[in-house]
Amino acid sequence: MKRFLSLFIIALAFSSCQEDVKFNNPGFQGLKDDVFWRANDARAYVDATGKLRIEALTQYEIITLNTNSANAGTYVLGTTNSNNSATYSSNFNDISLEYATIAVPGPTGSISLVNGGTGYSSGTSVATTGGTGSGLTVNVVANASGVVTSVAVSSRGSGYLAGDLVTVAGGNVNCKFRVANVQNSNGEIKITEYDNVNFTISGKFKFNAANSNGSPFGGQILNFQYGEFYKIPIYP
Repeated sequence: MKRFLSLFIIALAFSSCQEDVKFNNPGFQGLKDDVFWRANDARAYVDATGKLRIEALTQYEIITLNTNSANAGTYVLGTTNSNNSATYSSNFNDISLEYATIAVPGPTGSISLVNGGTGYSSGTSVATTGGTGSGLTVNVVANASGVVTSVAVSSRGSGYLAGDLVTVAGGNVNCKFRVANVQNSNGEIKITEYDNVNFTISGKFKFNAANSNGSPFGGQILNFQYGEFYKIPIYP
């Protein structure tokens, strides 16, 4: 009987620890380069124009998430819209590291169709021209009139920048799409709840950020995934 009682107590303690990790209130956590990361403190601020800033801190680190609104929705990072961004900085043993979802060259991330053009046929691995990089190919879907209705990345190429305008080869060479972001600098912040009664905010985030201070002690890309922030208090 004592053995079963001991096992029950251990199981109960383990369950309590799991609940504490899962339902930390408030909380800000995620995986930083595949290692669990949790903030010691997190605070949010909404300015007079409605822009949101969340700051999450440990003893030596700070993550800042910025969106152009505090309203529920998904905000894409690494684009030409600098109002939506993520930064990470640390200072330990006099080594300073800074990462940000800034405009850097890299393999293409997401793209958006700008002009469907004319004279095209559906195809895979179609070549492209334009932009700052090279090697980008796309899969194309065209309708019976020869207008491209969708494009998807086939080969990401290298050296592209967010905002690049790229032309699809073939047809009348007038189908164009824009590079939204690149793999070296992208991600999203998803606000799931903005409580304007209790003044808290909750959501999820993930991002790739580029080394922005050129420090040789850190990698060129920082990856943050499975990020969550829950009921972070909004300060005036």
